[in-house]
This record gives sequence, C-alpha cells and structure tokens, in this order.
Amino acid sequence: MKNFIRSTAGKTILFIICIISFCIFAGSMAASAILLQDDLDFYTRSEEDIRREYLADSVRGYGYDYIWSALQNDREYGSGNIYRIKDSAGTTVFESAGAAGVKKWDYTCSYNVIRDGENITEISYMFAPGYTGPEGTQTEQYTVELNFPEGSAAAGKLELLGRVIHIAWVMRYTVFAVLAASLLITICSFVALMSASGRRPDTEEICPGPLNRIPFDLLTVGCMGIGILAVPIADEIVRDTDYVTFLIAGMLCVAGLNVLLGLCMSASARIKQRTFIKNTVIFMCLKWCWNVLCWFWGLLVRLHNFNMTLIRNMPLVSKAVLAVLGLSFAEMVALLAAGSNNERIMIMFFLEKIILIPCFIYFVLCLRRLQAGGAALAAGDLAYQTDTRGMFWDLRKHGDNLNSIARGMAVAVDERTKSERMKAQLITNVSHDIKTPLTSIINYASLISQEPAENEKIKEYSEVLVRQSVKLKRLLEDLVEASRASSGNMEVSMAPCDASVFITQAAGEYEEKLNASQLTLITKHPEKKIMIMADGRRMWRIFDNLMNNICKYAQPGTRVYLTLEEDAGNAVITFKNTSRDELDMSEEELLERFTRGDASRNTEGNGLGLSIARSMAELQNGTLRVFTDGDLFKAVLTFPAVM
Repeated sequence: MKNFIRSTAGKTILFIICIISFCIFAGSMAASAILLQDDLDFYTRSEEDIRREYLADSVRGYGYDYIWSALQNDREYGSGNIYRIKDSAGTTVFESAGAAGVKKWDYTCSYNVIRDGENITEISYMFAPGYTGPEGTQTEQYTVELNFPEGSAAAGKLELLGRVIHIAWVMRYTVFAVLAASLLITICSFVALMSASGRRPDTEEICPGPLNRIPFDLLTVGCMGIGILAVPIADEIVRDTDYVTFLIAGMLCVAGLNVLLGLCMSASARIKQRTFIKNTVIFMCLKWCWNVLCWFWGLLVRLHNFNMTLIRNMPLVSKAVLAVLGLSFAEMVALLAAGSNNERIMIMFFLEKIILIPCFIYFVLCLRRLQAGGAALAAGDLAYQTDTRGMFWDLRKHGDNLNSIARGMAVAVDERTKSERMKAQLITNVSHDIKTPLTSIINYASLISQEPAENEKIKEYSEVLVRQSVKLKRLLEDLVEASRASSGNMEVSMAPCDASVFITQAAGEYEEKLNASQLTLITKHPEKKIMIMADGRRMWRIFDNLMNNICKYAQPGTRVYLTLEEDAGNAVITFKNTSRDELDMSEEELLERFTRGDASRNTEGNGLGLSIARSMAELQNGTLRVFTDGDLFKAVLTFPAVM
C-alpha cells in the first residue's frame, strides 16, 4: 500500500480526492451558512417561502440600481431587463423599453429616497413607509416593478440562486454529515499526500520534483501573484452570474486549489530534504551578506593583527613617541571640534606639549634600560648590571632591585652547582669506597662456594651472598651513573650511527630473555638508513634499560613492539608493551628516580632505569617520553636525524 501511494498513480489519485473532498467541504460550508440564517429558517418554513424571500433580496439590489440611475441620470440602466418606476401617487416616473406591453409584473419593490435639496443622499428599502428622514431633508417613496425575460443575465442568476436554495433545502438534514465526512477525507488525503511527496516506491531516498529547483519564496510569490490577478477576474464573473460564468468561476477556484496543493507538496518535499529554508532567495541573500560580513570582519582582524604585530616589533621609544603624537593629535582635533579658537588656549596647548614630551621621553628611556635588565635576567645573564645613572625615585629603586636579584640568583646558582657537585662527588667517593670491600666480599664468597664442604648449606649460603653482593654492586654503579648523567659530568662521544642497528641488536640480544618471559618481539624499521648523532655505548645503555623494563613488567603471553620511523626530520624509536601490573602513576612519576612499575616491589630493579635512560638521551640531544593508556605502556625516543 505504501509503495502504491508513493507511485505517480497513487499521488494523482490522492491529489484528485483531496481537491474533490475540499470542494465538497467548501460547498457544504456555504450551504451550512445559508441554512443557519435566522431570517430564512429552513426547518419550519416551506421551500417556496424561503426561495421567494431569498430571491427578493437579490431583486431589491436590481431595483436599487434602476431607481438610482433613473433619478440621477434619467436614463435606462440594465439592458435586457424590463422595469417601471412609480412615485407615491402612482405616476410612472421612468420605464424601460418593453414595459408598456407587460400585463403582470413578477416583482415589486418599494424604496425611500432621501433628498437634500436637489441631491439624493440615500436610497433605502429598509425604512418603514412614512419615514421622514433626517432634519432638513425630504423623503420620497417610489415603487419599482420588474420583469426578467428568459435568457437575460438576471434571470439566469435568479434561477441559479433558486437551485442553490433547492439544494440547501433538500440537504438541510444531511449537509452537516457531508461537511464532517468531507473534512475528514480532506485531512486524511492531504496528510497522506504530504507524506508521499518527494518519495518513490521501494526507496527511502528523497526524490524532489522539478519545482524544487525554484527557490521556495520565489515560487510562493509567483503563486500569490497569480491568485491576486485571479481575484478581480473572478469578481467580474460573479457579478453577472449564470451557469457558464459560475462554471468558469468554479474552474478558477479548482485551478487555484491545484496550485496551492502543489505548493504544499513542494514544501513537504523540501522539508524532508532539509532545503526548505536553504533553497530560498532570502536565505541566499542573507548567506551572501553573512559571507561578505565574515570576509570584511576577517579583513579587519588581519589588519588589526598586522598593526599589533607591527607595534609589538617596534622599539619601546618608537612606541612611546607614536603614542604621544597620536594622543596630542587627538587632543588638538577635540579642541578644534569644540570651537576652541582662542589663541591663548592653543599657545598653552603647545607649551604643555613642549614640557611634557621631553619628560615622557626621559621616562621611556629609563624604562628601556629596566627592560633590558629584565630581559638579561630572563635569558640567564646573571652578570648583567642595569645602568641606574640618571634615574630618580621609583625607577632607580626598581633598577637596584633588578641588580640585587641578579646578584642573589648568581649566589643561589653557585651554591646549587656546588651542592650538586658535592653530591655527585660524595656518591662517587662513597661508591668507590664501598665497591672495594664489596668486590672482596664477592670474590671470597665465590671461593667459599667452590671449596668442598660437608654441609651443603654453606654452598647455598655463599651463592646467595654472591648474588646479593652483585645486586648491590649493580645498584652502586647505577647510582654513580645516574648522578653523572643528571649533572652532565658523563663523557659522551658523538658520532653518526644507524638507528636501525640498535633495533636489530636489541632483538638479537634479548631474544632468549624475551622467550623466558613468554613475550613475542615484533620489530619494524624502514629499509633506508636513518642516521643519528649519538654515543653508541650510551645509546645501548638506553636500549638495555628499556628492554629490561619490558622483560620485568610486561604481561606474559603478549606482544612487544619495537619500531623505528622518520617523522619531521627526526628519528622516532617506539617501545610498546602491555603492562602486567596496573599503571596508576602519571608519566612524570614513572620517569622519576627510584620509581618502580610494581608498587609491591616484587621484581628486581632499583627504579633508576627510566631516569638514567632519559638523562642519557638528553645528553645526546634527544628526548625520552613515556605514555600510558590503560595497561598500554609506550616509551618514545626522539633524536634529530642527520644526512
């Protein structure tokens, strides 16, 4: 059923049903309006009485025109009709051609004519006989007798009105049911037609018709123009109503309904296609105006940015001079606009500028020296001293404060550098002092484990002693290395290196250890060489620390990715793995010293691996960043690529 309604035949049938039902509804409304007139009373009076009274009202209109024309112009009006006008004494005042041979008149109407001197002010058949009219006027009574020959326009109109009364009389009980049914059918067919507009069978795609190419407001204005032109034509037709003219008027109404319904269908299709507003001339004009405004606003913004950039790049003195000249010019324009033509005022104005401008320039020059001192401090030049000669009051005090800050910062930096150097030296000396006896412990523990002993526990204890001593020795070495790397005291021999060699070397060196941890390594690097400036020994230590972390903290049975790629002139090396433990720390916390991936510290390690790797990467002009996303851990090494 839905496909049939969406077809051309279905839409045509709905269109016709909607037009016919609406015409029936309009006719029923007209009939209801006639039936509900209190003076006709269709439900208590006979059809003949109602028809005679209804037609009499129309006949009075003809009589009004005839008596007005006769008394005013003394000429015959309304060719084709026969009539005679008599005054209150029964004397014939005017009669049309053929009135002398009439033996019986079909209609007789009485009128009161009110005169103000020789001028007729009003003609009415509503006043009772004997009405005198307003004061100062004269009232005359006239009678108009009328006959309408067959074939005349008036006879056709009266016959048509009689048929209308007959139809209303016949349908006086059923017209309201017809009215309700036609209204229901009109609404249902209209809704179905609007729903099917723009649709085709077996598809939900909107298929607009050819009218949709015309802007909707332009189409609406065109339809309204046709309707406005049709109104006077229909009015002229209805004035002399007969069967033919009534048929023409009906056809015009149906054509108007067709145009209106087609406009509604086009609106429905546009709404479904979401082009109801966009496909209008008004929207297009507004959009064009908006685009012009946006372009103009963008031009203003670009001009503003250009001016601000120009002003920002200007020296401070130039900015100050430009500002003073601009303010002075604006002040002078304001004085002239206010009508201040007094010579004394203008002389005082120029004297004021002669005094204030040098003071202002002096102030700006002092600010420039203070600005230079602040810039030097920001750049780290702690030896710079701001020249305060010639400064007064707060300017000199501010310059002295800048010099004091520079001296204080220099002392603080020296103290911190000395402290860091002492820490590094302390760690190095303590580590060296501890390593000497620790080496002896390791050696003698190894010798004990090799000596024959009756008690097997001695051998086991010596192995534990050796293992823990080695672990302690590795911790001391890491501490020393971390201290040197963070303080910059580590020697780095930079040389061109092929970054893909480190990928291949890591895959080979850690193959056995990865298999023991049930991890699968997947490497990826481009065929062409990506060269970087690095220290091969320090670079391998970075890879060693990162791969050790993967073996210790990665989830068994997962894959590990080690990739190399070139991005924006940089060599980017990425380590990715799935963490065994929950990563509830931020990226910065993971890179801090003594931070472990497992909070329970069940695995080997001291939490220095990532910190040492980052420090070594920075010593080689590279960066190390770590990222976490759930259980995914990613470490990214970035080094500038060289040709």
